[in-house]
Amino acid sequence: MQSSPIEHLPTPLLCVDVSTVRNNLQGMADYTSGHRIALRPHIKTHKSRLFSQLQLEMGAVGLTSAKPSEALAAAIDAEDILIAYPSFTPPRLRLLETLAENHTVRVGIDSVEAAQRIAARELANSTSTLGLLIDLDVGHHRTGIASVKEAVALAQLIESLPNVRFDGVLFFPGQVLPTSQSVAAGMEDVRETLVAVIDALDTAGLRPKIVSGGSTPSAKYTHLIPEITEIRPGTYIFNDLNSVRWQCAEFEDCAAFVHATVISTAVKGKAVIDAGSKMFSSDLCGADPTSGLGYLIDHPGAKLARLSEEHGEIELQQSDWSPKVGDRVRILPNHICPCVNLQNELVLVDGDQPVSHSTVDARGMLH
Repeated sequence: MQSSPIEHLPTPLLCVDVSTVRNNLQGMADYTSGHRIALRPHIKTHKSRLFSQLQLEMGAVGLTSAKPSEALAAAIDAEDILIAYPSFTPPRLRLLETLAENHTVRVGIDSVEAAQRIAARELANSTSTLGLLIDLDVGHHRTGIASVKEAVALAQLIESLPNVRFDGVLFFPGQVLPTSQSVAAGMEDVRETLVAVIDALDTAGLRPKIVSGGSTPSAKYTHLIPEITEIRPGTYIFNDLNSVRWQCAEFEDCAAFVHATVISTAVKGKAVIDAGSKMFSSDLCGADPTSGLGYLIDHPGAKLARLSEEHGEIELQQSDWSPKVGDRVRILPNHICPCVNLQNELVLVDGDQPVSHSTVDARGMLH
């Protein structure tokens, strides 16, 4: 049997199957258009202009980024950008101003201080107005305002400030997972919180134009909350072991795998590969934290049990695989987003097309 061209490339590498990516993007585009929900994908997963452009071509109304520098590197092709992160320090404000010269820019915030600092920015020749979305805590308890009264007060403050405008609300329903038997009840709890804020804002004459939700696991349950106007899933473009174990994807929906080579079998019951913590994230699988640090797709009984900088240690006690030095393996990361951020480039396969490479444009963009 003739070997695949990718088998001639040095390892470790992160390989992305572009046809699977297209299928994932089309599936989410079909869902959102079918339910009349705008799609504003988060680029934190791929951090690459190539995939930003593909998402826009397939119907995204704009893009979401965590930091302004990430948006400048990977989302600049979008006309409409949401920074779903309270960006108010001077370096980030300068980057926001650069973006706002040619783009519609909005920022998610959850404090008076952030609103005031963004409004008070003093930059030469600035003529831009930044849209602000109030971040609501709907149960995930990471960021966001939980009080209806405080949310209304912040919206009123935003309306009174120069250089900004109140555009709506955003939230992250990270606690709602398809593996839960009460996923519908979880979405109903989110909706109850959300509607209370929307109604109070409406009463105050500040009905939000944008109600922005998100998260890959709950994305295709969005229709249960009709008040949502847009969603911001990120991981769905590649998926990972979390996606599979949380039951929002199948293995065939996973587009990105680490390819590695067995470099040692000297220790009994163990194989060591040339991919360690500089290749993988050390994140455990959220739905199955004892499963290891990645999933060996062709050897499911083997367990990637420990990472050091350049070594990945695979335990073989539950596997009938007898690895040999030089064998190559494919490993599905637990969490693909930080894994991508560890790479300078992605290796792309696309059917019968020649293997190609794509730069991770926004790698390490922290501001």
